[in-house]
Amino acid sequence: MSLRLGLDGTPLLGLRSGVGQYTGRLLAALLQAYPDWSCLLYTNRPLGPLEETLARAQPVLSHFPHSRWLWMQFVLPQVIRQSGVDLCHFTNAQAPLLPGAPFVLTIHDASLFLYSQYHPRTRLLAMRSLLPALARRAAAIITVSQQARRELSRVLKIPPAKIFVVHEAAPDNFRPVNDPQRQAALRQKYHLPLRFLLHVGTLEPRKNLDRLVRALAQVRRQGYPHPLVLAGPTGWHMENFMSKAAACGMADRVRYLGYVPSTDLPTLFSCADLFVYPSLYEGFGLPLVEAMACGAPVLTSNLPTIVEVCADAAWLVDPYDEAALAAAISHLLADAGARRDLRQRGLARAAGFSWRRAARETALVYRRVLPSPVLCLPEQDLSPPQPTA
Repeated sequence: MSLRLGLDGTPLLGLRSGVGQYTGRLLAALLQAYPDWSCLLYTNRPLGPLEETLARAQPVLSHFPHSRWLWMQFVLPQVIRQSGVDLCHFTNAQAPLLPGAPFVLTIHDASLFLYSQYHPRTRLLAMRSLLPALARRAAAIITVSQQARRELSRVLKIPPAKIFVVHEAAPDNFRPVNDPQRQAALRQKYHLPLRFLLHVGTLEPRKNLDRLVRALAQVRRQGYPHPLVLAGPTGWHMENFMSKAAACGMADRVRYLGYVPSTDLPTLFSCADLFVYPSLYEGFGLPLVEAMACGAPVLTSNLPTIVEVCADAAWLVDPYDEAALAAAISHLLADAGARRDLRQRGLARAAGFSWRRAARETALVYRRVLPSPVLCLPEQDLSPPQPTA
């Protein structure tokens, strides 16, 4: 029998960043890998036109725009029961306490508990008390790295065997763009110089941008005037970032592009001299894999999660050490050979991640939750999921 799957479609609303990209890319890969499945997307507001890869998914709208939390807890359960799905997948660490069907919950990291200072108070109040109960009620939990799995097991007090690791990946079209005309067109569109450093992702405190800008002020004094280009929406608690950049003499060296559509990102990564990502905490760090897939040399933090993702394909540095960060940037800007080596290592490393593999491993988690007559997978997809040790 084919699976009738319900998914939380609200991460697909509006401009997509981390969780929205994860949801859309995973769903597209599932629809491609398992064309006989029926996929319903539950939302409290209209989704708008979906891309071609998601066209087979069926939006199920129960209009309730005032509060997503109230909609999820008090409206969505009845919608789920009426739609008759076999299983639900909630991809953003939020779900109804009484969902009306078995459910799988994706929790991307444990930052709510380990780094509460990186979250607004409203998010902490809404989720910290609810998430442990949701984790206990979920039939299975998916996370995106072994480090996140260990942390979630500890803070949520759930057995590791209930948590499955499914790595994220860059889309198939994220590859080096070496065409001079495409690069020139992108530079013109965003008014970019020939040489620059790049950071991609939602701008928020844990991305460590204040410390990065202060390190770049040191690099500038050493004779490297490369501006820092920031691509991504502005998140919580970043209102004073540009004034902080001005305070260390870097106001004219920071370029903020705002949200950049994913169609432009491969060329943007390809144009950058260096991708800098000195994050203080990550569950996975998807922009790292995207940068590597496009041939950008990567400088990033020596956090356990990032080591797991990048291995030896990135230059790793203590994200709390401004002097070390400045020295690493100066070294890589001066050493074209080191950048070429990182570029080649990054391309090889990124090739080891794929959404096709993520879809297969996610389907294996679904199969562990459901009785086999409900979900039969092709023989080639029945190898064990990622180790739980």
